[in-house]
Amino acid sequence: MNLLLVEPAELAGDGTCTLADRRAAHLRTVLGASAGDRVRAGVIGGGVGSAEILSDDGAAMTVRLAITDPPPAPMPIELVLAVPRPKVLTRVVEAAAAFGVLRIDLTNAWRVDKSYLRSPRLAPEALALAARLGAEQGATTHLPPITVHRRLMALLDARWPGPPAVKLVAHPVGPPIEAAVPPGAAPIALAIGPEGGWIAREVETFAARGFAPVSLGAPILRVETAVAAALGQLMMLQRRTDSCAR
Repeated sequence: MNLLLVEPAELAGDGTCTLADRRAAHLRTVLGASAGDRVRAGVIGGGVGSAEILSDDGAAMTVRLAITDPPPAPMPIELVLAVPRPKVLTRVVEAAAAFGVLRIDLTNAWRVDKSYLRSPRLAPEALALAARLGAEQGATTHLPPITVHRRLMALLDARWPGPPAVKLVAHPVGPPIEAAVPPGAAPIALAIGPEGGWIAREVETFAARGFAPVSLGAPILRVETAVAAALGQLMMLQRRTDSCAR
């Protein structure tokens, strides 16, 4: 937990909040925090600052937040992700949320095992927890909305054609990702397929809706690695653009 996150409704009028869940346990047992200590904190959907630990009776911890800075800007990426294996799904959502992506659309695809769509890890509560854990890791107050789509075509028909202008679909034989991203492009839609990748017909369907096939490099990556690699490359491209603009 690199950022203690609290819900706006948890805050009292004086900025205090009582924690009696995993957050208090983490502060107590992992970070070794006690009364008088300060930790980084933020309000979900709001700003960041610090939290002073006022008291801890071993069961509940009372903290007072001081929000001093604006919220970190989300990463301007709309992630479309074919549902991965259940044991991978949580890690992928956590990683994407740590990057601070704008939103996540989970979708069925030809190579998605149909049993994956029945996994309890796709339950709204499980996805919300994964997003929150990722945001705590990435030190962002933005929690990406996550939607599950039972049909890829329904998702594409509902969302595209249309913005954003830059839309990418990961494909091993596509040109390098940096060749398809104009400087300063934002937001970007990025589609990453299941283990085994999108089938040719799916790639053609994405292309018909304005998605440019792109490659992340020579290695063939697992889904969780591909998500981190793609978001990392896009982050580097954005940093390079920002650096050149200064």
